[in-house]
Amino acid sequence: LTLACGGVAINSEAELDESILGHAGRVYEQTLGETKYTFVEDVANPFSCTILMKGPNAHTIAQLKDAVRDGLRAVRNTIEDGFLVAGAGAFEVAAAEHLQTYAKTQVSGKAKLGVLAFA
Repeated sequence: LTLACGGVAINSEAELDESILGHAGRVYEQTLGETKYTFVEDVANPFSCTILMKGPNAHTIAQLKDAVRDGLRAVRNTIEDGFLVAGAGAFEVAAAEHLQTYAKTQVSGKAKLGVLAFA
């Protein structure tokens, strides 16, 4: 919290000075279920966050944690490696487009119909 707000950690109140205090635009407490949470928003150095996950049972929460962890790892790997492997059928769409172009320009006769059907 100290780093996110742009403050400096100190060991005693004698070191307390206005220059080491951080900044947060909005701090509020909210009750979710039976638990009270303190939210800190509009901080000076927003490079960290907390993800609040709730579910009906421990198994669902474990699955949520795994999904978030996998997603964050994918983002980290993309940033560190500088490469991205497209998913969600991107390869299949690209392969179909390539096959259609190939069939229209390079193939003739019945073979053309077979390539287009495969694409």
